[in-house]
Amino acid sequence: MKVRKTIKKPSFIISYWQCLIFVAAFLALAGLLIYGDFSSEYNSKGMRETAVYESSMNRNITNALNKENVTSQDIVKLKQQLLWHYTATGQCYEVYYNQKKILDSSRTVIFHYAPPVSEGESKLYFFELADEKYLKYFDTPEVLKYKAVVPIVYYGDGPNLFPKFNEQPVIEIGVKEAYINLETGKFIPVECFVYDTKDASLENGGISVTIPIDKNSPELKGYTHIQSNGLDNYGGSIEGCESSGVTYTGEAVSKNDYGVYYGDRSTGIDFVPFETAFKTPIMIGNCVLAFVMLAFAFIPASIVFNSRKRNYEIFEYRRKMTDAMAHDLKTPMAAILTYAENLENHTGENKQEFYVSKISEKVWQMNKMVNSMLDFSRGENAAVTVKKLPVDIGAVLADAIAENEHEITKRGLNVDYEKKSVTFNTDKDLFAQAIGNLINNAALYAKESSTITVTCEPGKIVISNVAAEAVEDASAMKQPFAKGSESRKNMGSGLGLAIAENNLVLLGYKLDVRGEDGKFVVTVTMS
Repeated sequence: MKVRKTIKKPSFIISYWQCLIFVAAFLALAGLLIYGDFSSEYNSKGMRETAVYESSMNRNITNALNKENVTSQDIVKLKQQLLWHYTATGQCYEVYYNQKKILDSSRTVIFHYAPPVSEGESKLYFFELADEKYLKYFDTPEVLKYKAVVPIVYYGDGPNLFPKFNEQPVIEIGVKEAYINLETGKFIPVECFVYDTKDASLENGGISVTIPIDKNSPELKGYTHIQSNGLDNYGGSIEGCESSGVTYTGEAVSKNDYGVYYGDRSTGIDFVPFETAFKTPIMIGNCVLAFVMLAFAFIPASIVFNSRKRNYEIFEYRRKMTDAMAHDLKTPMAAILTYAENLENHTGENKQEFYVSKISEKVWQMNKMVNSMLDFSRGENAAVTVKKLPVDIGAVLADAIAENEHEITKRGLNVDYEKKSVTFNTDKDLFAQAIGNLINNAALYAKESSTITVTCEPGKIVISNVAAEAVEDASAMKQPFAKGSESRKNMGSGLGLAIAENNLVLLGYKLDVRGEDGKFVVTVTMS
């Protein structure tokens, strides 16, 4: 047996959490797919570029050492390539020739020197810092503040480096004056210029560094004094690099075309994980995703909540309507049944005429209730054609008061109304029905022997009465079948204000009801 579910009052919090779970699941799935796609692409690209780096470096080593006799210029040039490689990847190399270590990626400065030559000729020399003791002049706070990650460019004779795995900070150094030794490929700096790497032109910013050199020192034997402009002839200080520390065993070596063994050892490229490389974007993405989830959940939550609210309101409206109709029709039907039984049993034969009149009265009362329900239903469905013509509003009010004269007199009420002739374009039938219901409502629910005050001004009508009972929520009285508990003894259907509001809304007017100082005040605004 299928159990019918009861519609419960909806909660926006519950609707929001339900939608949030759905939105979170959807966005999380989308986020994981995007994350997986980017991570896979990054790792795939990393594997390809790792192979490219290794291949490029091995090729450079082979090209430099595939000779019968390796010169100092070959070694220093290869040293420059090792430093370029380290700057981009963080990978340290040791290179061996004839089973002897000839260079590694240790910290140094490489000076590129192009001497003046005849027109049409060019020559480029590479020199390595003669002694590590000179690095102390570049380890000062004034110089180190210029240390930064700078782009590695392709110079033709260096490696073609792709986007970096683990970039290392460098200091850009221009050499203006130095001593060079062509045989050893070493140089001793005298005057240098440290560039501001943030300035792409390399012309502004930076500081000069002067190294005190004794021109008569024996260590300058074999060195030639040179001067350059410091722009075309420069060096780069590679910071933080250490040799791999591995021991060459003579295994896994190659023999060049001249029968000389050579080889290398490296630390391996430090591949930065995707989560580390994109830590900040991932954190920002997660925060944005969380914010989007919280914000976007409001949209479906509002739709779901409003839908549930409408269903609940319809359910409640039907329930209240059924209860009200049953209650309001039950009393006259019970009376009719009683009078009919008396007639059938010939009880009080002298009262038969009275019983018939009472049955007629109760039938009339039920008919009035049914007609009110039909009027309300038509108003709600907007099944009414509005035809606006000039109407004397003051006369409509006077007629409504006259029509309720019987109820007003029966309850000992007074009506304070000064008839005025106020003409307004409106639908007379709809407007008269609305005003009649408002006057009838005041007559039914005003305190006995009190006064009903009616004022009429251009574009505004106010009807107020002393309430027979306290009105806690005046605006709720406009709801269908809303009646005070003490008013059940009256013949009201609870639809008077609801029908009045429906009519006035159709006419484009506004109905406002409020309780103040024990009075029930109704205001119709027509402007």
